[in-house]
Amino acid sequence: MQVPVPSPRPLRVAIAGNPNAGKSSIFNALTGLRQKVGNYPGVTVERKLGRCQLGEVAAEVIDLPGAYSLTVQSPDEEVARDVLLGWLSDHEPPPDVVVVVVDATNLQRNLFLASQIIELGYPTVIALNMTDLATAQGAEADPQRLGQLLGVPVVPTVASRGEGLEQLKATVLEARASSVRAPMAPALEA
Repeated sequence: MQVPVPSPRPLRVAIAGNPNAGKSSIFNALTGLRQKVGNYPGVTVERKLGRCQLGEVAAEVIDLPGAYSLTVQSPDEEVARDVLLGWLSDHEPPPDVVVVVVDATNLQRNLFLASQIIELGYPTVIALNMTDLATAQGAEADPQRLGQLLGVPVVPTVASRGEGLEQLKATVLEARASSVRAPMAPALEA
């Protein structure tokens, strides 16, 4: 008699970032879903879940509400923080990998949240989004140099056109395979 082998839990990928950075556009492109996308804060006010394949790996993708910081000042930021820290009441595990969507036209504002998430110790990938607009504005970012400075991989994307998404998928898998989540400081543990 064979004992059934439980299927492995899907890879949990959280998509985080400032409002209007393109999180929901990347979520929609990865999952094939059509979450509401808008150019004003608060479009995603709760976490949205979807599934996709990253190569041979099944993934559960979590579209987090936009947040400027993990220091909570709004219900949106509270949802994002709670998912990232694994503080959900339904005992969902924290993400395995975090994709931080960064607006390439406004790096200074977007990198504050990115640095906070990187400090949590998760395998992290930066999706440097709207690179087409940054180039048009003469503010071209260097993804390789940014990755060196942050210590995490950076993938240039144009989510509205689906550019860079295959590289993003591959980089998420590489980040998970090559990184082990560092334990949080005791003061941050639930």
